[in-house]
Amino acid sequence: MDVKLLVVIHAEEEFDWDQGFNASNTAVTHHHALIPFMGELIETGAKITLAMDYPFIESAGGRAVIAHCQKNEAECVEFAAHLHPWVNPPRSAEEQSATDFESYPCNLAPELEYEKISRLTERIHAVSGASPVTYLAGRYGYGPFTSDHLRALGYQVDLSISAYCDFSHQQGPDFSEYTNALFVENAIRHIPHTSSWLSVSKRVEKKANRCPAWCRTVKSKHVSRFLAKVLRLSRHRLSPEGNDLSQLQAITQAQMAIGQDVFVLSFHSPSLVAGMTPYVPTIKDCERLKNTTRCYIEWFQRELNGEIVLAKDMAVTQG
Repeated sequence: MDVKLLVVIHAEEEFDWDQGFNASNTAVTHHHALIPFMGELIETGAKITLAMDYPFIESAGGRAVIAHCQKNEAECVEFAAHLHPWVNPPRSAEEQSATDFESYPCNLAPELEYEKISRLTERIHAVSGASPVTYLAGRYGYGPFTSDHLRALGYQVDLSISAYCDFSHQQGPDFSEYTNALFVENAIRHIPHTSSWLSVSKRVEKKANRCPAWCRTVKSKHVSRFLAKVLRLSRHRLSPEGNDLSQLQAITQAQMAIGQDVFVLSFHSPSLVAGMTPYVPTIKDCERLKNTTRCYIEWFQRELNGEIVLAKDMAVTQG
């Protein structure tokens, strides 16, 4: 099986994830860690889709990353868009914080969601000189009008869907019945962020991954404790945030077992500095995340003979 990997970095501002969504949190100081780590990944053979939000683009740190990539790694880095609505114009002076509901772009009025994506698109072009064609909604907030907005603004690829995940408890979208399968809608290629159900029972694992509706039904019948303890059925995203190398390999192999051949490995850019996200409270955790990322990319190429591509390479017009 020919397999492909997208390495997607959610390039964003630094904020306390436990303190909600505040418009004043716009600092980007982790560029000093992001620039060399991107270089390390590229040296291993990686290409990077850098999904940048508005504070990242507007900050001196973010612009330093862009300038470095343009000068040294232009062929290996794609500048994509990542929308955090609470820090992305237009905003009124009174809008200093956002609720969970408002943090998902798809919950905004359609005209406001469009305008925020448009403003972000314009800034990326103004700063980088490139018009982004790949979009990632903040918090995976993709909704019924997003596709039309993206198409109108020239986007060709969307990375907003999070396979098997349900954010409805926070008034977000429900992707629990989506697999990782790519699909085309409104001439836009949708590539879900890779997740997988894992279990000690390969039969149950395959069933859950092939038929997410079955998995949801089973879990709704109050047998979650049994599944967790006996079958150890749990969902994992293909990310070094919260997973070690063996888990990333297991996720990949579980999906390959049902025919999946395109994967998205992702993490948040502030996770490269200890204490900036919940995944890396210590320097040791931060180094572990970096090492896991490097080792997975090397394993994907060496053991699977996989190809690493940019998201834009998967556009419909590119076949």
